[in-house]
Amino acid sequence: MSAWEDPPETRGASFGLPRLSSVVKALLIANIAVFVVQYVVLYSWFDGAFLFVREAFALNPLQWQEGFPLVPLWQLVSYGFLHGGPEHLLTNMLFLFFLGTMLEQEVGGRRFLIFYLLAVAVAGACQLGLGLALGQTAPILGASGGVLAIVCAMATLRPTMRLIFIIVPVTLRTLALIYLALEVFRAIMQLKGEDSGVASFAHLSGALFGYLAVRQNWIWKDPLAEVEVWREKREEARAKDDDERLDELLARINRDGIHTLSERERAFLKRVSQRH
Repeated sequence: MSAWEDPPETRGASFGLPRLSSVVKALLIANIAVFVVQYVVLYSWFDGAFLFVREAFALNPLQWQEGFPLVPLWQLVSYGFLHGGPEHLLTNMLFLFFLGTMLEQEVGGRRFLIFYLLAVAVAGACQLGLGLALGQTAPILGASGGVLAIVCAMATLRPTMRLIFIIVPVTLRTLALIYLALEVFRAIMQLKGEDSGVASFAHLSGALFGYLAVRQNWIWKDPLAEVEVWREKREEARAKDDDERLDELLARINRDGIHTLSERERAFLKRVSQRH
């Protein structure tokens, strides 16, 4: 196979937009709706409300420092739905649309949503920690940490899959490396004292989380499903214990009479009878 050819599994595929998946659709609507409310409604007519939203829901290192230990934990997720401008929003939403739909189809809607929100929180926490250590007070906002986690997760899952980046066909691995190289360069410039206004360490943290989530198989875990399994096992164990206790009480009633039961034992019999 020549170097420029697509791998066998992608040959014969026609160019087209991916089919929009349900969770990605919801995230796109949420991000765009928040942006419209911020900049079309609040910024134009309600300056005070606009500033309040930024202060309350962007990830604000100053609030975490001054309010400790009563810190605004919701900001670790809410900041990912705020954006600084149309270009910021458009870039994130394009990557979310194209690669998010791929990843959601790979792992399923619920796993994808858990992965995305965790990536946003981890990226925000890393940038927040660095900001507190360096004395930075600028608020952090944007979905880039979660989006770059998606990019790196897909590049790890399907490194040779090709897509059209602007007008150039590239593999997902190449796309992820280009994105990462840009963020590393920005991070180095920030360490040298040049503030680009971009939370590069949040982006890099999200990228690392996306890579590790695939390599360590975290992305296939579903905490909610595990909770459901644990709950079912607990209910089965409880039902088994109830049956054993019921057999003991029925044997005692047959032997000594129902008047020997305590109020608690009578309440147990009533509960079990209602269950059956």
